[in-house]
Formats: sequence, structure tokens, C-alpha cells
Amino acid sequence: MAVNEDRIRQRAYEIWEQEGRPHGEDMKHWLQAFQEIAASTEADGQPVKKPRSKKAGKAEVASKVKAASKSKGGAQSVPTTAPPPKSTKIATGVTKH
Repeated sequence: MAVNEDRIRQRAYEIWEQEGRPHGEDMKHWLQAFQEIAASTEADGQPVKKPRSKKAGKAEVASKVKAASKSKGGAQSVPTTAPPPKSTKIATGVTKH
């Protein structure tokens, strides 16, 4: 797996450079590199292993972003954390300074 991971890392870096080194596109580049390496590995007749759980989690988020952008016609963000709880404090009309 380390060999494939190194190949994926190198290919993702090449894609990043080809696209002008954009900020925040690392997951897209990693996923694209993974798919390219997986396709070439399958063509060679070697079994393809899925990325480690940490990478798989990122790939899952990337696929959700990709699916959301396709379905809504534009880039959408996928929340990674829950929003803070709403305050239950009742306004009394008095401003405290």
C-alpha cells in the first residue's frame, strides 16, 4: 500500500502544479490521483486497495462536495461540524454596557 500511496501523493502533487498550485484543492487532487492510480493498477491486473480510513473519510467528503456541486449547478460547501446551539436567552429590552 505504501507504494501506491507514494504514487498517489506524487500524482496529486503533479496535478496541483499543473492547475497553478491553487489553495484548498488538495482533496480534489488526491481523489483524482487515487482514481488514476486505481485505474492503472486495475489495468495491470493488480488488486486495488482502498485508501486508509483517514483518507477514505476525506474522499467521502470530496465525493459529497462533488455530488452537491453537480446537483445544484455550483460549488457548495459541506458542513464538517454541527452549528453552535441556539441561545435560549430571552431579550428583556434592556441594553447592558
